[in-house]
Amino acid sequence: MTISVQRLAVTAAVLLTGMTASARAQGIETVTNVPFAFTAGETNLPQDRYRITPIPGHPHVVMIQGQRHSVVIMSRIERRSDRNPAPSLTFHRYGDQYFLSELQLGDGRVLRLSQTGAEKRAAEYAAAQATDKSKIVVASSSPK
Repeated sequence: MTISVQRLAVTAAVLLTGMTASARAQGIETVTNVPFAFTAGETNLPQDRYRITPIPGHPHVVMIQGQRHSVVIMSRIERRSDRNPAPSLTFHRYGDQYFLSELQLGDGRVLRLSQTGAEKRAAEYAAAQATDKSKIVVASSSPK
């Protein structure tokens, strides 16, 4: 009987911890309408409305989920914003190719993605063609 009560207490504690982490993640979850196709990590994603959700317990990992496509991205925390953060996605643009480079989350974290081989090739091609590299910032909002 004592073992059952202990198991019940441990199970309840684990569930409460998970619910707290989930509630925290929902508080910083954002939605972004991306008006162009882009590459996130090694995954090509179409123009869509994307939900950006931090993975509880993993500060460097977020899920980017559209209507038909999703990807889990590992990043590094570049910095924390002390001011009231405005969630957004930042892309590098080379010609007509867009690469996700940074995510500003609603909790102040700024996550930077590593440059992939595809982005390096696009940058080299753009430089050889004298095409400018540009930075595009798309604002995010809280989900409804």
